Amino acid sequence: MKFFADTASIEEIEYCFSKGVNDGITTNPKIIEATGDLSEGFESACKSLLTRYPDVPVSLETDLRGINIEEVSSKPEEVRNVLLNQAYELASWGGNVVVKIPCCEGGILATRVLSERGIKTNYTACMTPYQALQAAEAGAAYVSLFANRMLDSHILKLAGYSLEEILQDPKWKDIAKENSGRHGNKAWELTLNEIAYVAQKLELSKSALIVGSIRAPEDIHKIVQAEPQVITIPYGIVKKLEEIDLLKTSRRSLKAEEVCVGASLHHPMTQYTLNEFETAADSYRQKKK
Repeated sequence: MKFFADTASIEEIEYCFSKGVNDGITTNPKIIEATGDLSEGFESACKSLLTRYPDVPVSLETDLRGINIEEVSSKPEEVRNVLLNQAYELASWGGNVVVKIPCCEGGILATRVLSERGIKTNYTACMTPYQALQAAEAGAAYVSLFANRMLDSHILKLAGYSLEEILQDPKWKDIAKENSGRHGNKAWELTLNEIAYVAQKLELSKSALIVGSIRAPEDIHKIVQAEPQVITIPYGIVKKLEEIDLLKTSRRSLKAEEVCVGASLHHPMTQYTLNEFETAADSYRQKKK
């Protein structure tokens, strides 16, 4: 397995790399806003990462440029064009750029075009095997499953909630936490099986699975059992993680069973996550360019 640093802070990346979390870098609008140096604008922050770390893949995210999340599924071609315009610019910034594409139909269309043009993509915010495998089929170099968002989804569903409805409640995270004691073990079993299923499917493909959304060091110990091709880890978790080299050489101990693959690119937690990214993107767009 490869371990990527999930941050945009040079200081944090240096620390992560020194500990062996050094195979790549992932960012997203929330990370850029929280840890990136935006004093000279978004482009400058990204180019600083690319030039400082030219030998590793650096994922830089596109955004929807104000297209309403609720309208994304009905405007696939408009979304594709918005994403492609950004992708071409991002790719021009360095040979190590991996363009992050949001999970939606327009994202699949954009991924297919970029793959044909030799531009590497990371299809992100996937919550189901179906979403991830559709992206791989479209030619994505990487597909990203969000482990703890998948976990939350399973906990809420096991507790009897409709995801479409509960994610409208600003306290849904508290509700998921309250139900984690009763449903957490089963939710992790479902999540890890889905991760293992995708990882196995991608082993003979040109795509690699990245697992992100890590909240605790214990998450890494669970996820390595599924042996995804990549785990991307935040700085705060790296600081608490021991025996990183041993973790990277772990072998899959899970057989993917009872996997619900899914049948749609639409998923309520994906929509929620993309909306968070849009809010963050709106914020850094207003900063100095």
